[in-house]
Amino acid sequence: MDFEKLDLTELDKDLSEEQQKEWNAIYASYRSGSVLTGRVAGMDTTVITLKNRETGELERKEINCLVVINYRVKVLIPEQEIWFDENTKRPTHVLRSMAGAVIDYVINGIDRESECCTASRRMALAIRRRTFLRVTPEQGRKITARILAVGRTHLLCNAGGFDMTLSQRDLSYAMIPDLRERYRPGDSHTAVIKGYDGETGLRISVKEAEPHPFDGADTRHPLRSRRASVITGKYKGGVFCKLEENLDCLCTYSPNQYDEDFNIGDQVIVAISKFNYTKKLIYGKIVAKW
Repeated sequence: MDFEKLDLTELDKDLSEEQQKEWNAIYASYRSGSVLTGRVAGMDTTVITLKNRETGELERKEINCLVVINYRVKVLIPEQEIWFDENTKRPTHVLRSMAGAVIDYVINGIDRESECCTASRRMALAIRRRTFLRVTPEQGRKITARILAVGRTHLLCNAGGFDMTLSQRDLSYAMIPDLRERYRPGDSHTAVIKGYDGETGLRISVKEAEPHPFDGADTRHPLRSRRASVITGKYKGGVFCKLEENLDCLCTYSPNQYDEDFNIGDQVIVAISKFNYTKKLIYGKIVAKW
């Protein structure tokens, strides 16, 4: 039924205070295009009626939708309304990984009697971008990045209306074998702007929002000192050992040691052997397990 023809006074008369608050926000978003924010409950595959952008005709299709339920009302965001444009469309497994993510959206359809709505994240992203770009994004400026989905080596986040894929190198100075162990959809992190242009969009770094952990490390861990550590990763014959939060020491084995005897998670003693002040790296040697 056409929203304008609904008798909202009659439909809403028995709502609780929380329900009324929820519906008022939905009505306002539908009428004025204001942005709502909610947490993704999951992904549904459903049959939904959508307007064809080319013909303007209504069509019924089976599509994947993100589901947001702030209180009682089910909000469906169809796949074609999730990303800013077709060039940024993501695989279905990314949608499944977005449960728990906090996203913005604009209501574009209301089924009041079924207590269900449709919405567009794409419209909300456009609004967020316009607001963000009113001031030229300066390199080094700090902003907030919301985590949307996390894989083993990369994660998807949003800042300023831009969706970006970040690798482990953008997130931490230390080795992280599996990002899923540290990051979750719905988390927010401070990031710094690395650059922006109309072609490639926004570039950010989460790790550079904090001081580099290498600074002062030669005082905390002087040459030839021995430190208790944990193996966090292996790479091309080298072993990453964690000295402190976000600070790794790239180690080699002692001559009488064998790689197969050491695993990620093992506790070891390392001897600090070298500092590279240009690359901000610490080198050492594994002297024993403990």
